[in-house]
Amino acid sequence: MKRYTKEDSLWVKLQKETRPIFLYGTGNGADKILDVCALFNIPVEGVFASSDFVRSRTFRDMPVQSLSAIEEKYGDDFVVLLAFGTTLLSVAENIKKVAEKHTLFIPEVPLYGKELFTYEYYLENLEKIEAAYELFSDERSKKVYEDMIGFRLSGEPKLLINAEPMAVSYAEIFADIPVKCAVDCGAYKGDSTQMMARVLSPEKIYAAEPDPKTFLKLSAYAKNEERSKVIPVNAAIGKECAQIEFMSSASRGSGKEGLSKSAKCTTVDVRTVDSILAGDIADLIKLDVEGDEAEAIAGCLETIKSCAPSMAVSVYHRTGDIFELPILLHELLPTHKMYFRREECIPAWDITLFLVKK
Repeated sequence: MKRYTKEDSLWVKLQKETRPIFLYGTGNGADKILDVCALFNIPVEGVFASSDFVRSRTFRDMPVQSLSAIEEKYGDDFVVLLAFGTTLLSVAENIKKVAEKHTLFIPEVPLYGKELFTYEYYLENLEKIEAAYELFSDERSKKVYEDMIGFRLSGEPKLLINAEPMAVSYAEIFADIPVKCAVDCGAYKGDSTQMMARVLSPEKIYAAEPDPKTFLKLSAYAKNEERSKVIPVNAAIGKECAQIEFMSSASRGSGKEGLSKSAKCTTVDVRTVDSILAGDIADLIKLDVEGDEAEAIAGCLETIKSCAPSMAVSVYHRTGDIFELPILLHELLPTHKMYFRREECIPAWDITLFLVKK
């Protein structure tokens, strides 16, 4: 696996930068990036947004400008820090055009938790990072993993190229694995459940979603799904059954640590996967639970012990998940093959670790 140096670190590069630095985008991600820049004494000259979002407004006491206004004043020689995410091709194309004209980086700031992937963090965890790399069963997984480690350190957009639609990953990885019963934890409105029904054709799918408003849409979808019996479960997934305060925004930003500023606090049930299955045999468990993947795994232990299911686990919400969860799951399912894939999006979100029963 490639080894990185201190000079590869984005934050080190920015500390040495002499050109003006501008933030592209506003919102929660931009707040986090500005906080890190302040921590490292990296000056940010200003902020701009896409034309449709330029209004008479400020962000962190800086006027939100258009890119053209900044170019008119500073020319082309400045640095851009992208501060938002997208899965839309049209938006990605606009970002690409900005990157062709200016030096553009995509800072990696954690969605949940406070651990930042600095060079010091990389060195502290290098043994685990390389141990996880050795667990993967194909060269493609190793390449994607290596790119994601490099991206987290450097913020280089070119490292986001190696990606594919998640349906393609599921179809390829589970091609020879019969799936009669699946559990979709973090089912949202049913998009991932629908993909499972289309690609894997299980007889039934337990689909868990905690957000009350989103659950209504999931339930409506479940009634109309004819390929698989979908059993909606209105609960968060954790290591034990309980109730928690939940930040509900009817979006993917909902969770115990809701990302949306408009999220409203509500009380929701927490269920374990073991309790949902209640002895039913699971062939596949998918976990995409907004940073609670490790706790969700702890609530799967009886099922893992009795069924040794295949698994699809998100490893991008918390900084250490990318290497901690492969090591943990290998200990629990040591004979399973392990794959690493990333869906097409900006930045390095929707990264999935697959464990496949031989």
